[in-house]
Amino acid sequence: MTEIKSLIWDEEFSALLLKGEGTAAFLHGQTTADVFAQKPLESIFLSCWLSTKGSLKALLEIRISNNQAQIVIIGGEINSIIDGFESVMFPADKVKLEVIPPIRRIQKINNYQSWKELNPIWIGDNDLIGNQISDCTTATKEELEIWKIRQGIPGFDREINGETNPYELGLGDTIRLDKGCYLGQEAIARFFRSKSLKYQLSYWESSGNANNLDIGNKIFNSNQDNELKKKVGVITSSFKTNDNFICGLALIKNNFIDKDMCFSEKNESIILKKPISFTQAF
Repeated sequence: MTEIKSLIWDEEFSALLLKGEGTAAFLHGQTTADVFAQKPLESIFLSCWLSTKGSLKALLEIRISNNQAQIVIIGGEINSIIDGFESVMFPADKVKLEVIPPIRRIQKINNYQSWKELNPIWIGDNDLIGNQISDCTTATKEELEIWKIRQGIPGFDREINGETNPYELGLGDTIRLDKGCYLGQEAIARFFRSKSLKYQLSYWESSGNANNLDIGNKIFNSNQDNELKKKVGVITSSFKTNDNFICGLALIKNNFIDKDMCFSEKNESIILKKPISFTQAF
């Protein structure tokens, strides 16, 4: 019997380095993670960087060690993060920010576990790569794109668009509500208290026309052209495979999120499912 090797996500990401004795305190006040609760040295943890109104600006992986932190930008724009961090960085913070070469990141992947549950490995020395991935096969570009979409990993300028918040994107598990003050905390606390969200991220698939299912196209609750037909969401990611299968992500109005079937503007059927990694907000 031929052994089926595990697939891996193998990609380089832009990276930053924070240095100084105030590193942990600075990140604690700028991100949603409880940085002081993280284990030092080899622990890699996921966190969000928010705007003051609680919208997601970047999704980050962080590793703290010896008064410094490496930051891998999973989703976001590096110059925006640099500008944002430096605008609130003062001598009393005892921390400096540097841009470092991109970090190669590998992670085993599958379609039944959340990517947030599978430990990533950051590769800093090419000599070590062989031992880390010898029993794996690197996912193709198409396999990786479909896997990311099925997982619900938000992309910059798509799901991370300056308006969506972590709860809407299924990232509520990256927020620590009891950690004290941080950027965007008041807005996040209001979302949590009201337990009311405008949209929720959803995975979708269809065999319709790709032109009608492109990013920015609307999704409707009915294929009937009458007063009951309502816009229920908008497509944020779309990918067509070689066999005409189309899938993507969409922001669906919260009161329609339980629908299994919706329609494009041209009445093509769209099947909605919960993304694999989506963590329910409340």
